[in-house]
Amino acid sequence: MNDDQHDDEFIVKEVLAGEIQEFGTLVSKYEALMYRYLLPQLRDLQEVEDISQETFFRAFRYLGSFDPKRKFSTWLLKIARNLVVNRYQKNSFRTEKIGYVDGFVENSSKTVSSNDPGNQLQTKEEFRNIFSDMLGLSEDLRIPLFLRVLQEMSYEEIGESLDVPVQTVKNRIFKARKILREKRDSTDGLR
Repeated sequence: MNDDQHDDEFIVKEVLAGEIQEFGTLVSKYEALMYRYLLPQLRDLQEVEDISQETFFRAFRYLGSFDPKRKFSTWLLKIARNLVVNRYQKNSFRTEKIGYVDGFVENSSKTVSSNDPGNQLQTKEEFRNIFSDMLGLSEDLRIPLFLRVLQEMSYEEIGESLDVPVQTVKNRIFKARKILREKRDSTDGLR
C-alpha cells in the first residue's frame, strides 16, 4: 500500500468515526481528478459540476462500503462512471458541444514556454487539433485513452474503474492511438 492510499484510508476511518469535516480533505484532493475524468465525457462544464458534486455526495453517503484494499480514487471514479452511464440511459443524454475546447486551449497556451507568438499559435493549433481528434473518438476508445494519458492511470486501474478486463483496456487504447496516428498522417500528407 502506497503512502497516498494509506493517507486516504486514514481519512476515511476518521470520517467514519465522526470527523465528517475530514471528508473535505478528500474532496479537495480529488476534485481536479474528477473534472479531468468527466470533462472529456460530458463536454459541458455545468454537467461536469453536477456529476462531480453528486459523485462526492454518494461517496460520502456510501463511505462505509469503501474497501480500503482498493484505491479511493478508483472507487470514486467508478461512482462517477455509473452516474454518467445512468444519465445517458435516463435522459438519452447527448452532447455534441466542443466549445469548451477553445477555453481549455486558451488557458493551456499560457503555459507554452516560448515567447515567440508564432510558436505559441502553432502549438495552440496543434493542441486544438489533437484534442479535437481525441474528442472525435467513440466513447469506448476516448475514455480509456484520456484516463491513460491525462490521468496517468495504470491499465489495471482503468479496467477496474470501467468494469472491463485489462486486455480490453489495452486493446482500446491501442486502437485509439492507431486511429489518431492515421488521422495525423493523413493530415500531414495534405500540408
